[in-house]
Amino acid sequence: MSDPDRPLPRLAMLRAMTDRAVLDHVFVHNRTTRAELAATTGISKPTISESVRRLETAGALRATGTDQTGRRGRIATFYELAADAGRVVAAEVNQQGIRIVTTDLTGEVLAADQHAPDGRPMTTAVRAALAAASDGGPGPVRATAVSVANPVDPVTHEVVALPGSPFPEGTIRAGEVGRDVLLDNDVNFSALAERREGAARDAKSFAYVYVGAGLGVSLYVGDQLVRGAHGLAGEIGYLDSSGTTLAEALAGQGFGRSDAPSLDVDAILTTLSRAASGDGAAVERLRLLGATLGRAVAAICTIVDPDVVLLGGPAGSRPGLVAEIRRAVTAAAPGPVRVEAGTVTDSAALRGALLSALDHGRDALLAAVAKS
Repeated sequence: MSDPDRPLPRLAMLRAMTDRAVLDHVFVHNRTTRAELAATTGISKPTISESVRRLETAGALRATGTDQTGRRGRIATFYELAADAGRVVAAEVNQQGIRIVTTDLTGEVLAADQHAPDGRPMTTAVRAALAAASDGGPGPVRATAVSVANPVDPVTHEVVALPGSPFPEGTIRAGEVGRDVLLDNDVNFSALAERREGAARDAKSFAYVYVGAGLGVSLYVGDQLVRGAHGLAGEIGYLDSSGTTLAEALAGQGFGRSDAPSLDVDAILTTLSRAASGDGAAVERLRLLGATLGRAVAAICTIVDPDVVLLGGPAGSRPGLVAEIRRAVTAAAPGPVRVEAGTVTDSAALRGALLSALDHGRDALLAAVAKS
């Protein structure tokens, strides 16, 4: 005989779907009523009322007051996410150190901090920064995401230390910085931010090309990120360019650093500034830079044929460089290609990490409600 007190799987699924619809609305609008929820979701008022009751009992929602407009009829009660429903933490790790942000599950920033490199092993520094961000806030930390400047193996979730890489994250292991930490490459997180909130929202497929201290490409086909078997898809700095790697070719043009294969962003920005002011030598250097990068981008377009190529990073999204890369791609690609600057420019990698943490944190809250 079946247990009459145990909900049927179908009923449990319907409850979870309703709870998800209610919380999704609250995550976006924060303060709402049961009538607004029913009108927005199309779910019946009794079903919404039962979901709100369930979520309030589980500690996910709380009543915050009533409609005091003076209108006749029943007074509506407002609900919002409970203050202790949970938080998420996102961090960006690169040569400049660790930038970290903590938000509630609506995305409201609770705290932000930055840690300069201090000589400690990177895993130790990241673990300490995450612990400090997680300590003493309202509710549990539901998810943590960390962006790093090296590729991440999609199976082991460990950072892949590339040959000659100057970036410090090669010693990071996801399990060593905390359980269930979402670890991914900064280019992938930047592309996610563009997919969700930037210039790639309506694209069926796109390539995101990062030009900064490092070079990288993130490729989306539909909503599927192409990672490769080992997380190495898009490492264009290692592409062959007339007998040398692309990064080495750019270094030979004066855009490399002593810790190659990283690029000298300041040298690129200086060239852009001088070219804009009419310096003939700088104009030629910029055209050579754009042509070299453009050939690599055109090769990607030849293989994948994306709807749009977005350029990002501290140098990649600059109008002068976008124009030169667009010129080179137009000349070399076999078909028409849109080449544009990304629109998420305020630390796209950190924004992408936060979006990922919010997705997982909200799922964790729903899982906790289902267990309560």
